[in-house]
Amino acid sequence: MTAPHEATYVVVDVETTGLSPERNRLTEIACVVVQGGEIVAEHRTLVNPEQSIPKIVQEMTGITNAMAFTAPRAGAVLPEVRKWFPEGAVIVGHNVQFDMGFLQNSFVRHGVRPLDAPTLCTMRLARRLLAGPKRWNLHSLAGHLGVKVHGRHQALGDARATARVLVSMLDIAADRELCDTVEEFIAIQNRRIDAFGGGRRVNPGVAATLALLPERPGVYLMLDRRGEVLYVGKAKSLRDRVGGYFRAGAVHSRRIDEMVERVRAVETRETPTELGALLLESQLIKEQQPRYNTMQKRYRRYAFVRLDLTASFPRPTLATDVEADGAEYYGPFSGRSGAEALIETINRTFRLRQCPDATFQPAHDVVPCIYGQMGRCIAPCTTGATEAEYRGEVERVREFLAGDRDGVIGLLQRAMDEKAEALEFEEAAEIRNQLRELERMAAAGERVARAINQHNGIVVLPAGDGRSREVLFLRRGRLIHEMRIGSRLPVRTLERNIARIYGDDSAARQRYGREGIDAVRIIATYIHQHRDVGGRVMVEEGEDAAAIVERLVLALRCGTVPRAYGDG
Repeated sequence: MTAPHEATYVVVDVETTGLSPERNRLTEIACVVVQGGEIVAEHRTLVNPEQSIPKIVQEMTGITNAMAFTAPRAGAVLPEVRKWFPEGAVIVGHNVQFDMGFLQNSFVRHGVRPLDAPTLCTMRLARRLLAGPKRWNLHSLAGHLGVKVHGRHQALGDARATARVLVSMLDIAADRELCDTVEEFIAIQNRRIDAFGGGRRVNPGVAATLALLPERPGVYLMLDRRGEVLYVGKAKSLRDRVGGYFRAGAVHSRRIDEMVERVRAVETRETPTELGALLLESQLIKEQQPRYNTMQKRYRRYAFVRLDLTASFPRPTLATDVEADGAEYYGPFSGRSGAEALIETINRTFRLRQCPDATFQPAHDVVPCIYGQMGRCIAPCTTGATEAEYRGEVERVREFLAGDRDGVIGLLQRAMDEKAEALEFEEAAEIRNQLRELERMAAAGERVARAINQHNGIVVLPAGDGRSREVLFLRRGRLIHEMRIGSRLPVRTLERNIARIYGDDSAARQRYGREGIDAVRIIATYIHQHRDVGGRVMVEEGEDAAAIVERLVLALRCGTVPRAYGDG
């Protein structure tokens, strides 16, 4: 059985010459692929409809008759479009029946095998999961969830927005424990809206609290009549999320429905940003051990790849703690196997030493080990290899870990070709295997990004209200400060925060305990998930505060932020 977040979803949106799949034709097709709760691929093509596009449709979509005339005809492009839908994927759309009607009719009309896959309508799903929106069109729903729509009434823009709405729906269903499988998740859209909770009476004290809840991010605690914490959750909007539990017709699992019946009070704690709510939620769940929370109750043991830059000839090693020792730590990985696999990839791809520190003794009469003789190690144990040469290889490893796959892949491709031309087929085959592993990592989005204890930067993201922005100040992977700003920029406040946060070196001397590692994991995951929105300003160690302020303020006033902070 596939869990909802683990399934593959293909979000589709089409533009057409009219509303009838039989009489009208496609002008644009776009698909966005979602895996693991993230967008991993996008496809888009214009289509020559071989009929005139009405003027009102041209104005709405921006696709003119002239543009369509130069586009490929449906018969030529639809076989390729059919490949955008892998077997086993769920097809998603906002009013998916409309999009599927045009696609299926077009496939049949041109002799292309029609789609045979389950469909999911985000409009129907939202009507059963959300309490707040008064209108259910894509633009209104996206605004309610804090999703920006770029390119409205354009197939790719609408598909991207629908994909992000889908991810929000997945998170809501997971928070409420509504389903364990993708089949159960799809089935939610077909349930009666009044199937659950229609006759629920809300405790008067809870009802009074609900009326005063703010449309702000934060954490909520559900309490029973004895004051025991039953459940802890986080919300982008406390009013929407908490109110959604108690509205008539709210859809819950049996477990959560039982919990809601026992609630006699709700406490909330506002946070400036959604990330702050995530961190506080994790902390409170571990402290309170609520009966109805099933996740995050224990601190997990994570693994890291450690690279000690203070050593003359460093090599990657496995670590389970992050010390304040000057080394860089990459991760965290959910288990040792992930970190060990990355170390193995580094050892096969780069020429760093693999011998343990205890046996590493450089001398002029040392005979290189088998890796040195094979050219897989620079062999710093001999006097022929300089520290500068070795440091160059270390920098290539750091670039690789930061996500620079392309440069390494190109280098290995040339090396494989050279080996093949020299008829050294075994060596060429070994390099080919390395290439496949790197390409697999790149395709799966396994980007380690910067070392967690080197994350210095300011992250700016759109807030859920669609009007303000969240500003996150990170120092060595930790969230030091968070704030929300509107149209007026509090320049002096930004200056004070930057001087305080990045002028203090105490963070460099702090050890990361289990709480710190858990927080860093949450922060890194959150920023990676939001890498396509907002922006980042990287901050170098020792950088002048005035220079940081100038870059940030200039970018904020222009409405954009330079993406110089990587993916992590």
